[in-house]
Amino acid sequence: MYDFLVIGAGSAGAHTAYFLDRAGAKVAVVEQSQIGAGGSGAAGAFISPRIGRGGVLQQWTNKAFRFCVEFYKKSPYFYKTGILRLPKDDESFAGLERFLDVAYEKKEDGFLFPYGGVLKAKEHLQFVLQNIKVFYEEAKPIQKGDYFVVGKLRAKHIILATGAYDSLIDVPYIKIGKTSGVRFDLKSDLHLPYSMHKRVSLSANIDGIVSLGATHTRLGNPPQNPAMLFDEAKKMVGSFTYEIAQMYCGVRSSVNDHLPIVGELIDMQKLPKITNYKKVDLKELPRKGIFIINGLGGRGFVFGPYMGTIVANYLIDKKEIPKELSSDRYFMRFCKKGRV
Repeated sequence: MYDFLVIGAGSAGAHTAYFLDRAGAKVAVVEQSQIGAGGSGAAGAFISPRIGRGGVLQQWTNKAFRFCVEFYKKSPYFYKTGILRLPKDDESFAGLERFLDVAYEKKEDGFLFPYGGVLKAKEHLQFVLQNIKVFYEEAKPIQKGDYFVVGKLRAKHIILATGAYDSLIDVPYIKIGKTSGVRFDLKSDLHLPYSMHKRVSLSANIDGIVSLGATHTRLGNPPQNPAMLFDEAKKMVGSFTYEIAQMYCGVRSSVNDHLPIVGELIDMQKLPKITNYKKVDLKELPRKGIFIINGLGGRGFVFGPYMGTIVANYLIDKKEIPKELSSDRYFMRFCKKGRV
């Protein structure tokens, strides 16, 4: 009997399992394919803060950035290359400097973040899970009284960290968006002094490989020609020679306010009739015993470690989940629209 079964071995699931294990919980991971098989494995895993006007999304992104760069010091697969962020052709970073709450240097028309870098995603996730049991099977959790069964495994609680694969999120108030991404690993003699991001991301040279990637297209929209990545890269650094070593495609999860969602799902079948959503006491609502960590989007490896600690702190120490991140915010919006 496990305390927690984490479904999904991407950034969300692996980091959550790691921090639960560190806290003393008996935890295992269930993965239908392989570690980092989905959007996490296809990610360029560029570790960069957010530039903006100090809004909630920037605040949480940069809290996560500061946390993760400290955490990644333990990983042999993080490369602190620095990241130069440049405005797109029709944009400007003028006036945004005063909202930056991480270390930076002004450079060209953008900002260089010296503590940013690049992560070898799959290798890092394998490193994080090296002391945690991973079972490879398709997860179909079945509740039996006060515990869950997944294949031959039993657990007191389930944590869904399934990213864009949202079929197990069986509540009507959470909808997961899906955005496709493409990354190329290129054999190249290009040697940049730092990684760069404008419309696409281009890494510094690591062991003879330069990574080039972007996440642009919502599923259902016409796909973008991957040649666009190379055109945009040449705009940033000029022409360079390369040989395509590997192409990766993946689908990332997103939600409409672009903030991660963490929390315990509400049992809609046991939910009493709600006549006034303003008087709803979230702590009194029936729960499923199933938790969720999702919506990490294009910054899955920036948010992953920090959200993993938030989930672990809540489950182990009952430390309250910040309301801006709680999955309950979507339930309240659902109620406000009169859908309950």
